[in-house]
Amino acid sequence: MSDAPRRCANCGADAPRPEARFCEHCGAALAPPPVPQEPAPPPPDPFGDVAARFRSLVSHAELARHLAETPAVPELAGKTLPSVLLLLLFGVLGLLASFALLNICQPLGVVLLVLVLMGLFTVGNQLRWNARTPLVARPALVVELRAQLQAGAERSPANARRYVTLQLQDGTRSEHECFASALAGLEPGALGVAYLKGERLAAFVRVAERAAASEPHPG
Repeated sequence: MSDAPRRCANCGADAPRPEARFCEHCGAALAPPPVPQEPAPPPPDPFGDVAARFRSLVSHAELARHLAETPAVPELAGKTLPSVLLLLLFGVLGLLASFALLNICQPLGVVLLVLVLMGLFTVGNQLRWNARTPLVARPALVVELRAQLQAGAERSPANARRYVTLQLQDGTRSEHECFASALAGLEPGALGVAYLKGERLAAFVRVAERAAASEPHPG
């Protein structure tokens, strides 16, 4: 309710009391005081009772198995050794070509050598990240999916980078870039186990929800 005094529409005088019905200066009827409005109820959560759904997930018989297992991730499976061998081959051939070009045209040889070293450094860092970064499993709710087209790929949606927003049981949300193989099981509202490789989502396993998830929590 507003604290501003009511004014007489006829003479403009302030009403001396909140409950006054007539102006004490000119006798004209005063407008009734405004009726306080009840605050609008918050909109329902589009994902239902999220807390109850997480409680049901935590008590699910299959959750422990999903948290303990390591899912098959095509982007990571069986690529370490071939990638190392390819990196060594690329490095040897690149260095040989650089040294040969240095004897013919030193500036071009230097440029090629720099490019080869940069390539080796980039690929080597990626291999080290794949080997050292653990796969962490967490119960999570899929909140939102979005795609970001890379520059120059406006006509190639397949080259878009995909991101997912996940919500954990404590209510925190975070956005992660997705491996392409993880997209199949993702949709807003899905509840399951997210497997994070650093800041990227490597896999997502949806856990079947029981009807009890929609029941009110006792107490």
